[in-house]
Parts: sequence; structure tokens; C-alpha cells
Amino acid sequence: MFAKPLLASLLAASLALQVSAHAAIAPALGVKGTPARSDVQRPSAQSPCGNVNVAQALGTSAAVTMSGTTFAATITNFNGGTDGSRQVTAKIDAAGTGKSFVAATVTKNGDKSPATTGSQQLEVQVPANTKCAGGPNKDTCLVSFTTAGGFGNCVAVKQGGAAAAAAAVGNQASAKKGKAGKQARAWGSRQARAYALGDLE
Repeated sequence: MFAKPLLASLLAASLALQVSAHAAIAPALGVKGTPARSDVQRPSAQSPCGNVNVAQALGTSAAVTMSGTTFAATITNFNGGTDGSRQVTAKIDAAGTGKSFVAATVTKNGDKSPATTGSQQLEVQVPANTKCAGGPNKDTCLVSFTTAGGFGNCVAVKQGGAAAAAAAVGNQASAKKGKAGKQARAWGSRQARAYALGDLE
């Protein structure tokens, strides 16, 4: 007699819990300021950043900066338990298009089933030799986070620190090499012309 009302109440409570079950990683792609519950996405293989328009958001979103091959981000859950998990997996798209992700290593993770709400710092190591090439300055990677509860979002990550310095040195070296090559070719042309005119034996 009371089975159906009780079952309906339990189902409603379960659905209400799932609706409020979220966690977000800051700085969240496409979000200004601290992300709220409504900013949480459900990343998937087809949509690693949820319903965020990557092309529009990548150049205007706040980004974290890598130190060498690592960076940190902050995860905040809006309820406890596994549905509000602060434990994540991460993958990175160096092109910043949202289409070419490879696995990244989470070296410092959050709690899988936190008893309460709160925030924790995440630390991620990207694959060696990663060169961020997205965004208007061609220096931004895209990282997709997914929690153990299936929630998450993307974060913009800029190359910095040692990696940026090494890239800058490499670019300068290439520029100098190119300039030296042009000068050598120009000198060679002058020598050849002088020889042809009989100025050189």
C-alpha cells in the first residue's frame, strides 16, 4: 500500500541528488571568474569540453601557465560523494582545437568521494616536447578534465617557464642561423661576381 509512494519519494530524492552533483575545475574555459554549479560540463569523447564553443572561448578565457611541463588548477565540488568527486583524469590538445587530445598525467589529485564540499589543488604533467599552438598567440593548449563522477570542463593552459624560454631561444637561434645563411650566400655571390670580372685570381 505504501510501496509506490515510498518508491516515488526515493526516486525523487535520488534524482535531486544527481541534479546537484557537480564539480568544476578553475579557470574554466568560457567562464569569467569563479565557476558556479551551472558552469559544470559533462565531457565526452565526442565533446571533450561539453557544450562550450572552443574556437570562441580559447582566446578570451583566463588561462593557467605551465612551469616546464607541469601546471596547477583548482577543483571545487558542489556536493559530497562520488557524484561530487574531486578526483580527475586529464587529457591535452596541444593544437587547442578540441579535436586532438592525448593523455596527460595527474600527479596530484583530489578526493574521489569527499564527505563535504570544498576545493583542492590539482597538478598535471603534460607529455614531454608538448608545444602549445592554439589561441591568437599560438601559445595555448587545451586540457579536458573529467571527474570520477563524470563531470568536469576544459581549461586553457599557456606555455611558460622553461618551455617558453627554450622555445624563445630556439626561435632566436633559427633566426640567427637564417640571417647567417643569407649573409654567407650574399658574400659568396659577391666573391663569384668579383672572380668573373677578373678581380680575383
